[in-house]
Amino acid sequence: MTIACVVPTIRPAQHAAFVEAWASLFDRHNVQLITVWDGDTPRLDDGTTAADILGADADLIYHRSDVCRNLGFAYIARCMPEVTHILTLDDDCFPRGDTIADHLATLERRYPISWMSSSPEAYPRGFPYDIRDEAPAMVSHGVWYGNFDWDAQTQLQNGNAPIDTFFRGPIPRGVLFPFCGMNVMIRREALPLFYFAPQGPRVGFDGQVWDRFGDIWLGITLKRALDRRNWAMVSGYAAVEHTRASDVHTNLKKEATGLEWNERFWSEGGAIHPYFEMYRDLRGRWAERIEQLMEHDTSLMEIAPWA
Repeated sequence: MTIACVVPTIRPAQHAAFVEAWASLFDRHNVQLITVWDGDTPRLDDGTTAADILGADADLIYHRSDVCRNLGFAYIARCMPEVTHILTLDDDCFPRGDTIADHLATLERRYPISWMSSSPEAYPRGFPYDIRDEAPAMVSHGVWYGNFDWDAQTQLQNGNAPIDTFFRGPIPRGVLFPFCGMNVMIRREALPLFYFAPQGPRVGFDGQVWDRFGDIWLGITLKRALDRRNWAMVSGYAAVEHTRASDVHTNLKKEATGLEWNERFWSEGGAIHPYFEMYRDLRGRWAERIEQLMEHDTSLMEIAPWA
């Protein structure tokens, strides 16, 4: 087992604090850190760019947004065949306990996705035995103590109150939830499905800012792709300390364009706006390119992961 951790950043001082905070856990678990330095041309520590990894598909990598982390995933697919588990964290997330061990333990199990238990600790009377090991876990969605993952409108109304109670368990088949990209681990097999939605200045629709929904919209498409494969997404078992809240007024502006479409995309699909048709096409290209880079079993492509 080899683990790589992808972290997007634009803040050298914050990144240095991140590295210091995670150093002992990364050493304990032999984690290889891949930092994506955002900017007009996102780069890795050694200067590697999207053009170096993806060639003609370099346009799959967007900038001036945390979705630049897709560059790190592409690098793993092409250059790190030994990596079996991919962790991605934000640079303002610090360990809470052994976050990495908790993710790994979550991904080692199988889970029911046809039924939902009323207890995170046990299966009550009547829970079918045949489905208790129904699906392998491919995605461990972690949670965050300290600064909660509020949207700007809610934070302006209610303040930045911390939340200390989270759902813990597999997300049932057919159910969606707000997927946050700041603390997630996946198995390598899921990498072709793991493409954060384009955000930032290159999106270019309506002259508006598109941002803050790259992970949310990934979560919708990823969960449905996992459901079709009988793979499980599990949430709540691995936690971090989220130490820094982004500016609420900046977030309000960034979220304004996507709010209406977020209300509709999950239920109405991609035809509601050209953006989502673009995202569908880019997901398809990403899946095919990552499969090529991984030289992976093409049987994964039998069910189109971008559909």
